[in-house]
Amino acid sequence: MARIESSLQVTKSVAEVYRFMNVPDNHARFIPNMQEFKQISSGTFGQVGTKVRGLLNYFGILKIEVPYEIIEVEQDHKLAMKGKMGPVQFKDGYILDPAEKGTRINFCVELNPTGWTVLLKPFAGLIGEIHARETLANLKRELNGNQ
Repeated sequence: MARIESSLQVTKSVAEVYRFMNVPDNHARFIPNMQEFKQISSGTFGQVGTKVRGLLNYFGILKIEVPYEIIEVEQDHKLAMKGKMGPVQFKDGYILDPAEKGTRINFCVELNPTGWTVLLKPFAGLIGEIHARETLANLKRELNGNQ
C-alpha cells in the first residue's frame, strides 16, 4: 500500500471550501480525468454510506467506472471516501483547517493494488503523488474561479 499526503492553502473560508466539496458534480471539476461524478444512493450527499459513481476518461478512448463510498464526514472539516478503480482499491480524503488567510486543504490518498496490479506497487507512490498534486492544483483553480 502507498500512502501519499499533500496540502495547499486557498483564500476561501473552511465553510466555503466544504460547501464546494459537498456538491457531487464539483468533484468532476477537480479530480483528474473525471468526466462524471454522480450520486447513486438515496439521501443527501456528504453522509457516511453515500454511494457515488465516477467515470474517468483517458484521451476519450479509455473510460473507467469508479465506484465510491463516503466513509468519513465531519462538517466543515473532513470528507473521506473509498473506492475501486479496476483491481486497485483506494481511500482518499480531505481535511480542512483554518489558516491565517483562508483554508489549508490536506489531501491524502492510499493506493492498494491487488491482483495483477501488485506488479505496479513500486510505482504506486509516484502515481499517487502525481494524482494528489493534480487534484489539489485543480481544486485550487476551481475555488479561485469561484471568488
